[in-house]
Amino acid sequence: MKLPHEFYQLPFCFDVGQLAKEIEQFTESDWVTHHEGFQGNSAIPLISVNGEFNNDFKGPMLPTAALAKSPYIKQILASFGEVLSRSRLMRLAPGAQVPLHSDINYHWYKRVRVHIPITTTEQVQFFCHDKQVHMGAGECWIFDSWKLHKVENNSDQYRVHLVVDLAGSSQFWRTVFQHSRSIADDQSTTLNSQFVGFNPDSPATLITEQFNAPVIMPVAEVEYLTNELLAEVKHNPENLVADVNAFSLLIADFVADWRMLWLQYECTKAGWPHYHALREQTMIKALQCTKSLQLTHSGSAVKAFEQLVIVACMNVELSEQLATRKQAITSPKSSPKSANLTSVKSASATSIIPKAAAANNARTIAAPPSRNSPCPCGSGERYKACHGKVN
Repeated sequence: MKLPHEFYQLPFCFDVGQLAKEIEQFTESDWVTHHEGFQGNSAIPLISVNGEFNNDFKGPMLPTAALAKSPYIKQILASFGEVLSRSRLMRLAPGAQVPLHSDINYHWYKRVRVHIPITTTEQVQFFCHDKQVHMGAGECWIFDSWKLHKVENNSDQYRVHLVVDLAGSSQFWRTVFQHSRSIADDQSTTLNSQFVGFNPDSPATLITEQFNAPVIMPVAEVEYLTNELLAEVKHNPENLVADVNAFSLLIADFVADWRMLWLQYECTKAGWPHYHALREQTMIKALQCTKSLQLTHSGSAVKAFEQLVIVACMNVELSEQLATRKQAITSPKSSPKSANLTSVKSASATSIIPKAAAANNARTIAAPPSRNSPCPCGSGERYKACHGKVN
């Protein structure tokens, strides 16, 4: 997500000793190597698509078996009172690094990654654009993932962070901009942080994303995303005027033709071949005439257009799954009133960031594929014994 400054330290701190105890339970076989093969990078998924050990972005986010064994980590995740996306433990081996890159796909455009260091040393440095920081153990940080960034572990120890992906409610962003400390602020002053300790008797209810990718992206969002990209392309003085004009025309044509298809088909299956053909034709033109365009601090504009818009605007593989979940939510058997009351009660008891009642009341519990699956509310119980009880 784009931010006004590269780094923000949030006003929360955590029990490093308790966190270290929980990660000690995991063996080497629990750590999954990086999906792109980055040497020395490994992770343990805590919240993932369908609660499985994967690196997917699209689909219902559910707790994994690893999170079920980590009560304090679960309390920390619940304490934000936010709708949570992918979350995991991320490990960086001694002498290893996270290579320079920017996060320009659809998932990251409006989500931020919260970092809570568990094991680290001052030789671990996080770089974003032209700034760098050391994130201390037990602290809480976010950064501008749209800009080029990397991490270097120049120590002889493993670095382990708890990372939490979320889009953030209005209250979360008020906390960021009114009560946090940016990299541009005076670093010599002490940040007034709230300590969030472990309470073994306190329940932790998680709210996780259920709908995070459209079958067919609505025209308004396509237009918004492409206009955002175009504005950044125009802002970069190193781009040639002719290339910028070609990209502008390409964007205008794509949005206009996407609108014509939407007016005929919306999300219906009959339109899928036409949407797909438009995407392919547009990318061929983009690679032919605008491949030299660069974003200000994030690399190739064409690559960003592909990952942020072209790949993300059509996800027909999710159509049946989305229809099933929507039906489960609207079904009278799902007892939304009782489920909402449970959610509101738990969130108010554990949240470190107060939430408006309306936001909590909007939450419903979608039935998982099996009644023996973990309940999506995060209680740790099977669905049939929790929100799937038959009255």
